Amino acid sequence: MGSEETMYRKIDQITPSQLYLSSERLKDVNNIETEPLPIRRIGDELFFTDGHHRAFTLYKKGEKEVEVYTDEDDMDWLQYLICVNWCEKEGIYTIADMSDRIVSEKEFNELWIERCQSMHEQVDEDIFQFIEFCEEDDLDVKSEVCKNILNQLPEHFGIEQAVNDYIEGVRDKFFISVRIYDTPVGFTALKEHNKFTSEVYVIGILEEFQGRGIGKRLMEKVEQHLKSQGKRYLTVKTLGPSHPDEGYEKTRAFYRCVGFLPLEEFTTLWDENNPCLFMIKSLN
Repeated sequence: MGSEETMYRKIDQITPSQLYLSSERLKDVNNIETEPLPIRRIGDELFFTDGHHRAFTLYKKGEKEVEVYTDEDDMDWLQYLICVNWCEKEGIYTIADMSDRIVSEKEFNELWIERCQSMHEQVDEDIFQFIEFCEEDDLDVKSEVCKNILNQLPEHFGIEQAVNDYIEGVRDKFFISVRIYDTPVGFTALKEHNKFTSEVYVIGILEEFQGRGIGKRLMEKVEQHLKSQGKRYLTVKTLGPSHPDEGYEKTRAFYRCVGFLPLEEFTTLWDENNPCLFMIKSLN
């Protein structure tokens, strides 16, 4: 486990991320000292990333809370959300729900391990078969998705008032969420300026899902919508290059990658500590 900080969480508030337990493995963990269990929160989902047999053993012993730590390993979290969704679809929301999911080791490998291996292959082939881009109309859904995503991106959205402004500001804007099944992992909202031009008002993708082409596909969906509306230009404002911030250098690189060009850096539009780079993309 290393030196991760541990905490206690109610065991019935943590969702499993596997469908079955092996009776043989339960016998093995019943006789060993239980170490803190790894968990991860993505969006509204808080789930075990491993240690399901140990967690079930603690539940059977009557434990109401378990010692856990945040799993910081470099994992494919998209695959984990798929597994969590499988569990919820089959009515498994807590470790207690796995009481009738105990099978032999042979069945465990056939029913669970092989299913996961097949899913891994499908993800490697095309992750977008598991990702939805949803145009949202419900005002409260827009605000809630915006709030959940931005609060998990403190390096880019660390100013509370700015986040609150976005949460309120997205309500009347065209809004696309990025979802892995029911879990939002990203979004964007557009501000309309005139019949020719719209602006990326705000965009956010959870760090766990960055660098996999999701943001690029999201911008393609945005452009399809704008072209259908007869728009000719899309603009965006971001932190300018005169500010030495590595995170925003990646942000500017993303915008350049999807076709935006820098027009001008304004040193007083926001404030002297936050130069604003104005970028534009032609939709023709």
